[in-house]
Amino acid sequence: EIYIFPYTTLSDLTLGQLPRTWRAAIGPAVPLADAAQSLRWARRLLSLQQRGILPDRLARFDQHLATLWLLSDPFLITELSARALEPLADLTPTQRGKLEETLLSWLETRRSAPEIASLLDIHPQTVRYRLRQLEKLFGPLLSDPGSRFMIEIALRARQASRVQRAPVLKGAGEVSSPFRYGVPA
Repeated sequence: EIYIFPYTTLSDLTLGQLPRTWRAAIGPAVPLADAAQSLRWARRLLSLQQRGILPDRLARFDQHLATLWLLSDPFLITELSARALEPLADLTPTQRGKLEETLLSWLETRRSAPEIASLLDIHPQTVRYRLRQLEKLFGPLLSDPGSRFMIEIALRARQASRVQRAPVLKGAGEVSSPFRYGVPA
């Protein structure tokens, strides 16, 4: 069940005004003629909340664009991930998870082993070991910008599709939108 709230600015809607069991999603600000598009995206945000992918009680379209994009076509991202992360396919889930975490940190930051270790809260030698493993598994793919991009997309999609410990990217600012949507959790 969806309720449309007639608020005109983000400051009009606060979580304090909603029952604690409710979640809310704010679609993009659009002209009235495109309200159905805003509703579609708000519903998509609510779906991601219900699956535990977005932990926020109030999800704003502008703060989750990358997640919405990455998870918009499950078949496509599954195919892309299978191809881009194929070198990790024969590893155990635990090994794969550790290497994926290290690889994503390296791709996002391109920092040194001690800096990545600090981000991951592990020993620098562990990062060096994992990076050597990744170089053996992926070979020249890690030197190719196109391949690195595909690998990063696959890793970010996997990360986004899991229940997040904390949002990776936080949007800044607030958006005014003529429609607000909320549903009971």
